[in-house]
Amino acid sequence: MKPQYYILTLVFLTTAFSCDRIKRKTEEIVDNAKDNIISHYDSKIPDTKWNKKRFDEFFHFAPTSDVKNIYCFADEIAFDHTYMFSFNCNMTTLYKIISELELVQADSPDNSSEGIQQDFDWWDKEKLKNLTPYCKKEDEHRTYWYLWYDMTDKKAYYIEFDM
Repeated sequence: MKPQYYILTLVFLTTAFSCDRIKRKTEEIVDNAKDNIISHYDSKIPDTKWNKKRFDEFFHFAPTSDVKNIYCFADEIAFDHTYMFSFNCNMTTLYKIISELELVQADSPDNSSEGIQQDFDWWDKEKLKNLTPYCKKEDEHRTYWYLWYDMTDKKAYYIEFDM
């Protein structure tokens, strides 16, 4: 083959790969920009990159290797907000969340937020009626945090809401 064909082939391949890389990078930037405007929560598929990002934002650390099946949901319509998470984790992660959010264990089971909880396969309202949560209330903004842990399934349920 003549040298100009090699050069043309090289230029073509370089351009094709560069365009593909530019396209992927552009899609990633647009995706992140959209998420910064309207946060994405995935209540149908566990462990998406968005659910892992939300985990990090709410609990102030990235999901550790024991954290699996992260589902999350947000209701941000109007003035009141509700955020729900469910995930499997070990006790070390549970205590890290409790410490990070400064939660205190309640004296008895409490599912007083049941009325605002959404119905999902991954959220067990009935089970929560029998679990004693770790919780916190902020009077100024009327914000509430609840974290339940099912030791049998090693599953955490978290809800944060304001009124």
